[in-house]
Amino acid sequence: MFPPRTLQAKLLISVFFIVSLTVTAMTALVIYIEKEQFQSNELERIFYKADAMKTRLGHLLYGKNWRYLMMTLTNAKEADPSMLYFAVTDTEGRVIIADDETLIGKNGRELSRPADPDSPLYSRGLTHNKKNRGRLKIFLAEYGSGNADTDTRLVFEAVCDIVYLGRTMGQFRAGFSRQQMKRHLLTLTGGMLGTGMLVLFAVLAMIYLVIRNHMIPVESFFKHISGLDLTRSGRTLKRNLYAVPLKKQPGETRDVRQFKQAFRHLRDQFASAWDQLENHRDNLEQMVTERTRALNRSNDQLSRQIRERKEIEARILTVQKLEAIGTLAGGVAHEFNNLFMAITGYATLIQKRSSPGHPNVEKAEKIRRLVETGSRSVQQLLGFARSGKFSPGPLNLNEILRLSQVILRSSRKELTVETDYAGDLWTVQADRSQMEQVAMNLLLNAAEAMPPDGTVEVTTRNLELDGFRVSLEKKVSGRFVMLSVRDRGPGIDPEILPRIFDPFFTTKEMGQGTGMGLASVFGIVENHGGFTTADSAPGRGSTFCVYLPALDDTAPAAEGTS
Repeated sequence: MFPPRTLQAKLLISVFFIVSLTVTAMTALVIYIEKEQFQSNELERIFYKADAMKTRLGHLLYGKNWRYLMMTLTNAKEADPSMLYFAVTDTEGRVIIADDETLIGKNGRELSRPADPDSPLYSRGLTHNKKNRGRLKIFLAEYGSGNADTDTRLVFEAVCDIVYLGRTMGQFRAGFSRQQMKRHLLTLTGGMLGTGMLVLFAVLAMIYLVIRNHMIPVESFFKHISGLDLTRSGRTLKRNLYAVPLKKQPGETRDVRQFKQAFRHLRDQFASAWDQLENHRDNLEQMVTERTRALNRSNDQLSRQIRERKEIEARILTVQKLEAIGTLAGGVAHEFNNLFMAITGYATLIQKRSSPGHPNVEKAEKIRRLVETGSRSVQQLLGFARSGKFSPGPLNLNEILRLSQVILRSSRKELTVETDYAGDLWTVQADRSQMEQVAMNLLLNAAEAMPPDGTVEVTTRNLELDGFRVSLEKKVSGRFVMLSVRDRGPGIDPEILPRIFDPFFTTKEMGQGTGMGLASVFGIVENHGGFTTADSAPGRGSTFCVYLPALDDTAPAAEGTS
């Protein structure tokens, strides 16, 4: 009907196996459930049949009425075709009544052999009254004629004690056939398998019809494609590709339409590429010109990248120069300190040797003021150069800020300073004069960033840092004291924010600033093992934070000590 390697064959074989396995599994499950249910019902029937005979057997056994006892059991066997045998034994195990008369009076021979004596299929107590109680058990046993050549068969054997007037009279045993259950299961199995085969063939037929209707348009399409002559020139192949019918056919599925759409796209791409190839062949000189122009653009881009790299290298060189300037500034500052001390001494000597009102006295005083100004610049250079701590000791930053705040308010009376000091601020190991310089520089920087009636916020806090990132290559952990100064000025432009700690960098006009204020703050804090951060943006002010390591002693120092 169809080759074994086609898609149709593979789909049908797959469906055949799937449906077959499904039908087989469902049949097995239904048979198992039905077997358990039928067997449970059969065991219940045997139980109630034996229970109904129990009292009558006890009465007859008590009166030793063997004739009526035999008649009762014989009638019960005739009424129930599934009952194969019965036997009643006394308390010593001798057979009193049995359907096989050859067993009467014998002791020790079993009518059947339970497959598992310790695990009965059914066990239930009989508790009609206190004088007639016992338990009935049903086993799956092997039953036969006793001959070696005769095959045995499995039966349900019911065993119960006969109790009458509170005394055990003997034991009742009866065997019941399993043929009715077997016939029921065989009928059910045949019905399930027959229905499953009908379902299987119906599904296969429907799927075959669906596959055939789906594959006919595909086979027709493949037939046109396989007829293409690929050995011809590109022009002929292009013409043949456009001759393939791609119109929608009746009964065509969406998959086939998508396949045709993909083929149409590939055909158009081939035609476009072929047209471009012919166009390039005719316009080779123009292509060379365009490629040359593109190469020139690439060269320009490469040159621009080289210039950018040189600019980056220049920035790195500038940073290295600033480090060298810092080292040089430290040495120069020490030398200038010595010169300023000598100049101050000579100016003082001139004042002492000159009479009051002499012009030299006023000139000497100007020299001293100029020396003091130069000395302050030298101190800022020393802070930027990270020169040594002059007299470090335990210090409370709250006290330094209060003193600096008083000095600031005396010079900027309209300025508002809002403070939020930590009451139990930890102590730091720092030089008092350098910390005063840090506080004044930050306060003055904030005051100058705002109008005269602006507001400056000063805060101190105790912080425990864990892996706090200061820069890309630096993280810190431990206990720190934080000092923050925030202004509500116009903020700092993001382009110049990275340069605010550079020495001699200022945005003020010529002659109004040296550019060493924040640089000295940065140098002094770094020299004390801390770090400085700045957060600002245009329109929302600026916040400068100084972090200094706290002493190991957690108790805060009393203010007024250093």
